[in-house]
Amino acid sequence: MAILDVHESSDSAPQRRRPRRDAVENRARLLAAAREVFVERGLKVTLDEIARHAGVGVATMYRNFPSKPDLIDAVYRDRAEQLDRIVDEALAQEDSWDGLVLYIERMNAFLDADRGLRAMVMTTPEGAETWAEGRVQRSSLVERLIARAKEDGYLRQDAELSDLFLVDVMIDAVRDYTANVDGEQWRRCLGLVLEGLRSRPEPRPLPGESLSRTDVAAAMRDVGQRRAVGRPPR
Repeated sequence: MAILDVHESSDSAPQRRRPRRDAVENRARLLAAAREVFVERGLKVTLDEIARHAGVGVATMYRNFPSKPDLIDAVYRDRAEQLDRIVDEALAQEDSWDGLVLYIERMNAFLDADRGLRAMVMTTPEGAETWAEGRVQRSSLVERLIARAKEDGYLRQDAELSDLFLVDVMIDAVRDYTANVDGEQWRRCLGLVLEGLRSRPEPRPLPGESLSRTDVAAAMRDVGQRRAVGRPPR
């Protein structure tokens, strides 16, 4: 019987532990599929649906991501870093009002592009504890933006952090309501809200055009139909 060389066994062990190429590719496919589905449909989709979208078996999904929170964390980890950079850029603005507006506008533009991200920012889904911790840290920096704008006389003194959060919630409601009529209408409404936050309003032209009566009626019909069947906006 041949005696196994100890050194050969030690050298080859790392190679045996290295993930196979197909395993690495399958994980990448699952992450890419999850990003696409979360962006379009939000976080309510199941792991089985995402596996089908990726073109892999359900067993492969659960081998890589045993639970949905595991997958959500893997997909949105980098998004938290992007949100942090938005806050940092806002704080770097010399003009405190410009910094606050930059934060609010960039945040809402970021949320507009990803339904799943909106759920992460505006709720605390199961398994999103890490996100909740990041939200607390980010909130302290946003409070600095608010304090600066108040000190410089731009922001009304009674506006608080929770008010800015509810602005995001209101804008998201507008985004949902007008999604199939005018996907950019939320920007116009945000312009109105920003003027309302100023201690001394300086009206500027609002972005976009106001909805016509026909558009409003179409939005009302569309929302009614979607709610009747539980269908999200396109």
